[in-house]
Amino acid sequence: MGAASYRLYNCRRCGLQVPICRACDHGNQYCDLGCADEARAETLRRAGRRYQRTPAGARRHAARQRSWRARRKQEVTHHGWPEGVRSATLLAVLVLSARQAADVATVTPTVTLPLCCHICGRRLPPFARLGPLRG
Repeated sequence: MGAASYRLYNCRRCGLQVPICRACDHGNQYCDLGCADEARAETLRRAGRRYQRTPAGARRHAARQRSWRARRKQEVTHHGWPEGVRSATLLAVLVLSARQAADVATVTPTVTLPLCCHICGRRLPPFARLGPLRG
């Protein structure tokens, strides 16, 4: 088997550089931060749009919309938030975020952590591959 190595790739959705150990590497193209789920959801949305352009898909979509509109005729029982409450909450979040950003900017890292697999967290060997294993 050759020297121990890991693969380094950029996520196809967010561009994050991802280190992944040989045990976890199954030809991954996305990071483990939800990008694979988002890419899958987008693929399903595109397939649904293509299907709805066919005659059978258009009929089924129209029937589903009629059913949804019939269910929407129910009585509304809750009221929305007052406008002042919404803006005050947002202002508090923005002020807190600005303070946290200022605190983070003043901290300097003093310890370099070993490189770990993005999926399982194992320590990675010193050699990186930029492509798949051959053989």
